[in-house]
Amino acid sequence: RVAQVRLIFRPWIPQASDLVLPTFLSNPLLYVQFFNFIANPNDRPELAMWTVERTYTVDQHGKRYRCGGVVLLTDVTHAVELIPEYGNKVDGKISSATCLESYDRFFLNNFTDKESYHTFSTEFT
Repeated sequence: RVAQVRLIFRPWIPQASDLVLPTFLSNPLLYVQFFNFIANPNDRPELAMWTVERTYTVDQHGKRYRCGGVVLLTDVTHAVELIPEYGNKVDGKISSATCLESYDRFFLNNFTDKESYHTFSTEFT
């Protein structure tokens, strides 16, 4: 599953406390926001990349919120490069620092290195 890391943290209990932290919480945790696969490389052969889209949930008032969750750092297997699907024209205000927050749909760059290419060419089929 593709996700954007938003926060890295580790629960901490003061030494003076009588509480005991479960062992699985002694490792770093990540708060992540999820993406779903919406197209495979065969859908756009000129790009040959997977397409992912940010996932949302909607509350009772119609407000959208990004879907997220907490995962163990050790569950992460790859860092990936996401390329925004800019559309016909790129907004001049968008930068590399803001593009992940400005778009909802991205191409998963499987050409970053040979390991990524092999993984993304076989793992999701």
